[in-house]
Amino acid sequence: MLKIILIRHGKTFWNGEWKLQGHSNIELSPEGIAEAELLAANFPILTIDAIYSSDLIRAQSTAEILAQRFNLPVHTTPELRETNFGDWEGKTLAEMKIIDPVNYENFFANPESLKIKNAESFSQVQQRAMHAIKKIIAAHQNGNIIVVAHGAINRTVLCSILEIPLKKMWALSQFNTAVNIIRFEDEVFTVDLINGTAHLGQSFS
Repeated sequence: MLKIILIRHGKTFWNGEWKLQGHSNIELSPEGIAEAELLAANFPILTIDAIYSSDLIRAQSTAEILAQRFNLPVHTTPELRETNFGDWEGKTLAEMKIIDPVNYENFFANPESLKIKNAESFSQVQQRAMHAIKKIIAAHQNGNIIVVAHGAINRTVLCSILEIPLKKMWALSQFNTAVNIIRFEDEVFTVDLINGTAHLGQSFS
């Protein structure tokens, strides 16, 4: 059995400002570093066999903090990068509501139909994300594997595994340093946990 622990990176300054980061290489904020350290100290699985990450610094830094806990190298790949948001990168959603109201509405209501100038579609993101996941599965038949990526990447992976249409991707919460646990056994995916944040001491009651 292979277990994939799919994690979103820690908080960045742009997360705090509600700016779309996409491929922009934004570093973790002090709060994001603290979140990653809390996750490392309270990781839900005791043994890890390999760590993979997006090559963007916010994901890679999160992965490196986890790697210190498990004394493992971090394998980076651009296939796990966040969505390229094209002309929207570096802008807040509030700004885009004014500048590009049609796409702003589609961003949440019809993400599968979103067409931002110079950007990827979420379908393209899902294809490359699942290609990365399948390569990781091919390299590791068994064990526990950490994959550190991004909010939209994680949502598209979960949609694919759960056979949920991309139209519903925003129904899957992905907080900073959220933990998702996916099992792959006998060619079948099973999702054990989505958006776990117990390491942050958060309660949803």
